[in-house]
Amino acid sequence: MKELNGKVLYTPKGAAREYAAVGCNFYKGCPHGCTYCYLKRGVLGKELGGTEVELKKCFKDEWDALEVFAREFEKNLEVIKKYGIFFSFTTDPMIKQTRSLTLSAMKKCVERGVPVTILTKNADFVSNGDVMYSFLLDTKFLQREKVAFGFTLTGHDEMEPNASSNLNRINAMRNLKQLGFRTWASIEPIIDFEASLRMIKESADCCDHYKIGLRSGVKKDYYDPEECIQFIEEVNDMLAPSKTIYWKESVRKLIKDYTTLGIIDKDPKSVGRDFSLFDTEE
Repeated sequence: MKELNGKVLYTPKGAAREYAAVGCNFYKGCPHGCTYCYLKRGVLGKELGGTEVELKKCFKDEWDALEVFAREFEKNLEVIKKYGIFFSFTTDPMIKQTRSLTLSAMKKCVERGVPVTILTKNADFVSNGDVMYSFLLDTKFLQREKVAFGFTLTGHDEMEPNASSNLNRINAMRNLKQLGFRTWASIEPIIDFEASLRMIKESADCCDHYKIGLRSGVKKDYYDPEECIQFIEEVNDMLAPSKTIYWKESVRKLIKDYTTLGIIDKDPKSVGRDFSLFDTEE
């Protein structure tokens, strides 16, 4: 695909590319305080890993950010209609500080038939009347099958002290599913296999798709490959045939010397990196 390198819309690199072909970032910084956050590590940690939510410096204000988005949107419409837009890699797009701009951009996407994928750890917006009834339930959002709400589920609230609880995230997902939106879960990072298995079991009735990956930046022996293989088998057995799973490269690399990848690829629920929820029928 054509590579995007705009102020708002861009082509993700590395492991982020396993989540989306087109990303959208308006802000940096996140208040959740997750102890495992990848943005807190490495050379970009000081720039992107803060707890204060700030509009990116390339924008004058939110109006300017939305205007830049509109220009880049129209310029790359052919690409983003095919791949959709992911919100967001550098903050939580549905917290109080960010969701107004996120929802404005989402509205433009839906009006033009561009699929939208959200990843959040915030459940509060689902019970917020101003958000739900004046925007998400607006008549312009009748094509709710073009919007996929995803929630990160680790099963470890203590490691995400300022985010909504995992249970509340699952309840929010259930409500959104009942309203007609597509739903998915990021089971990443796996802190431990037992907790991740519990999260999948508790969300199985309301989650369409799972992306499952390991924790980065940990010691080589943090995970037991044989335990991971058992986890994969249990997940495959647990989920209905209508569900889909993308097993991230981190999982594949861990088990490749211990078993054939047929344990993943032969299961019909397993899909590739560029699988789209928006190509499936309800």
